[in-house]
Amino acid sequence: MLSIEYYFKTYFLQLCTFAFPWVNSEEIAKDIVQDAFIVLMDRPELLEKGERVIKSFLYTSVKNMAMNTKRRDMVFDKIRNSITVEESDNHNILDDLINSELIGALHRELDQLPEGCQRICRLIYLDGMKYDEVAQELDVSVNTVKTQRMRAINLLKTKFLNLILNFLLF
Repeated sequence: MLSIEYYFKTYFLQLCTFAFPWVNSEEIAKDIVQDAFIVLMDRPELLEKGERVIKSFLYTSVKNMAMNTKRRDMVFDKIRNSITVEESDNHNILDDLINSELIGALHRELDQLPEGCQRICRLIYLDGMKYDEVAQELDVSVNTVKTQRMRAINLLKTKFLNLILNFLLF
């Protein structure tokens, strides 16, 4: 009857090499092989069965432990990926919701602006026109366009600041 130390010295490197392809880590493979020897130590009756039985037991134990480790890692990867996807989906949904609410509020507030400010803002920001193009279309000076735009921005800032303060207070 041979000792566990003999089997450890004889088969440790081979068993680590055997476990490595499943776990892709030398350290994890070593841990698995050590765990297999711990299981062997808990089963002293196997030591009486001979080297072939022990060798078979060690290879089978290492294979099963390595496959379990790989399965566990795959499950963790799936969970980690689903959480990441779910977080990014939730983040995108929240961003989309906030953006749509802000755009809706902006359009509502834009409708409440005085006629001149409203028309100039729509032409500049929604239609993408330049100051001189707006001035030409409305038959006003460029300075009037700039003044009306600045007036509209200041009115919108005030309304949105109030909206934000109300939101934060409630």
